[in-house]
Amino acid sequence: MKLGLAPVIAKLESANGHALDIPTLFERSFRRTLFFATVESETTLREFFGREQNERIERFRQVDENMAGLACEIIRARLAAGLPRDQVRDDIPRAEIGLLRREIAKKIRHIPVRQLLNRIPTLLPRLKPCVLMSPLSVAQYLEPSHEIFDVVIFDEASQIPVWDAIGAIARGKQLIVVGDPKQLPPTNFFTSTGDDEDDLVPEEDKDLESILDELMTHGLRHKRLKWHYRSRHEGLIAFSNREYYDNDLLTFPSPETALGGVRFKHLPKARYDKGKSRTNRVEAEALVLELVARLRNPDAPRRSYGVVTFNIAQQQLVENLLDEERRKHPDIEVHFGDEPPVEGEPVFVKNLENVQGDERDVIFFSICFGLDETGRVSMNFGPLNRDGGERRLNVAITRAKHEVVVFSGLRADQIDLTRTRARGVRDLKGFLDYAERGPIALAAATSVSADGEAESEFENMVANRLRREGYEIHHQVGCSGYRIDLGILDPANRAGICSASSATAQLTIAPPLPVIVTNFASLFSRV
Repeated sequence: MKLGLAPVIAKLESANGHALDIPTLFERSFRRTLFFATVESETTLREFFGREQNERIERFRQVDENMAGLACEIIRARLAAGLPRDQVRDDIPRAEIGLLRREIAKKIRHIPVRQLLNRIPTLLPRLKPCVLMSPLSVAQYLEPSHEIFDVVIFDEASQIPVWDAIGAIARGKQLIVVGDPKQLPPTNFFTSTGDDEDDLVPEEDKDLESILDELMTHGLRHKRLKWHYRSRHEGLIAFSNREYYDNDLLTFPSPETALGGVRFKHLPKARYDKGKSRTNRVEAEALVLELVARLRNPDAPRRSYGVVTFNIAQQQLVENLLDEERRKHPDIEVHFGDEPPVEGEPVFVKNLENVQGDERDVIFFSICFGLDETGRVSMNFGPLNRDGGERRLNVAITRAKHEVVVFSGLRADQIDLTRTRARGVRDLKGFLDYAERGPIALAAATSVSADGEAESEFENMVANRLRREGYEIHHQVGCSGYRIDLGILDPANRAGICSASSATAQLTIAPPLPVIVTNFASLFSRV
């Protein structure tokens, strides 16, 4: 009675007292009291209310979106205010406006673009404050005496040779260079003759130094972007993240663990026609067959598709086979051409050298090289044998948002690294192994495992409580620096996991799997 347990004694002495589980009742009451006492003693916990916090987050999200929209509108309004419309502005010479109007009205005999731009120096920046040009266009259309730009920005700078960039750099007050040193360098590999692309690379066809490489070696200020936005499945970027980015990219585990993002289709009868057509017809036919089947399947998810090949000859073969299928099945024509289809972007077919900058939901990858008619495997894989060949592989295997399907008559164990020193070939062997066996092939990658270690006692407590309810729990789900603390296997969908992260203090699940969303506080209070 002195301890304040009078209500318990009264219950115990009542008519139904024999049915009470006193130890359990005491344990629950004690834990509940301890929980609220802890909350009251901590200012941060005492003043925190989940509903109010969610409302603040939602208000901030709306304000942030409004700010972004208003910023666009302000920029548009300021630029539009400087445009000379029907009225003549005092700050723009009448002669420039008159010249431009005359050129617009002409049907033939226009003056050269370079001369036109040179004769409207005041009007041009008002009409086009941001000019999009290649380095060659800058030299072709702008006179050396043209007014200096405030900022010069290079995108995909890893593909711009130094001598092409210098002229454009000299025309600006500030310089911003954007590029990935692990992607394609500038090259003239496919622009010399195109006939020896499978032979050893002559000296004059080696990679050229890019403006990105040049500036990085001179110690200019730089900022590395770590957020990988494209891949909707961690498996699509896991190989490149480990091999080329030191596992430093932030990626997010997918709830779908069955496919791993990359699928391997081995074609044991495929043969590489070395020395003749330099194609692999079995691979091309299998690839086109699956692509057409997906395009014609009305029940398949709406996806955009791209095809990447190792050489031009295989690219042309795939294009020819697709042309035949398009004539047989006119219903798939909407997925091709310049006009984007209803599902998104049109199908493309490209090779290693010209696929950089493209992306699609699903990428079909044709290895092409492999066993020849005699059953031998040549260690010559075209561009991959060159210095920087691994950069071409990195570009090719990171074009997909949802899925990569690798069509190959070659398996990883058939590549003999004692016969070549090329890193591109070594990485191809590793990628084929990864495509066939999944994350287990990556020594540094950690696949989803129930044996992972918890990072806190709180995490362990929540996991054990959920296990007692019959759920299968995985710790530290993911391959990169960002991990999900707890993954809860969905009993209705064994390929999916719902996730709980102590960083957000909320039990969440990736759609479309149905699950009740609750927070750790309410879960703990029920314990």
